[in-house]
Amino acid sequence: MDLLANTDLPSGTVELVEFGDFGCLRCRQSRDVLSGILRTFDGLVTYTYRYFPARQNELSMLTAVAAEAARRQGYFWPMYNAIFKQPVISQSILSILALYVGLDYEQFHQDIQDEELRHYVETDRHEGHRLGVVTTPTFFINGQQFHGKLTHSRLAPILHRHVDCLSQPVLSKVDPATGAVNWGRGDWI
Repeated sequence: MDLLANTDLPSGTVELVEFGDFGCLRCRQSRDVLSGILRTFDGLVTYTYRYFPARQNELSMLTAVAAEAARRQGYFWPMYNAIFKQPVISQSILSILALYVGLDYEQFHQDIQDEELRHYVETDRHEGHRLGVVTTPTFFINGQQFHGKLTHSRLAPILHRHVDCLSQPVLSKVDPATGAVNWGRGDWI
């Protein structure tokens, strides 16, 4: 399955996919910029978070699994936001966050033990490797990879360009008599 081929996107939107790690300092620092970008492009950009937990850090994996356990109860985004607001993450903090966002506590603890959720997170990580992700955060805009320090001034022009392409007609003119297509520079085919 290609994680970047999201068929559920509303038509007329640009897809912004992040491969991130809840324990990554750069991922945490990019939240304000990302929030601003999503407000600026409200309704024009669809944001998807994918997991790329550090291999050597079991807590990164557990945190991703906890977010998926919250998704099972319909609370992914509240848990996502709560996790990223914490300066330090531990297993006990994840339990407190589960209560804070309103999860069924017993169900949450059963779900974080579920190997299916761990497998889901691993699938994201493998897909990230396949796509060339080596560090977090790594962003894809309509399938094109971007990494490095996330700033509004770097990301906004790229998104503007993609949004502008959405409003451009693919065909400039079709000759109704012959069916010839003008691609916009006087080129008829």
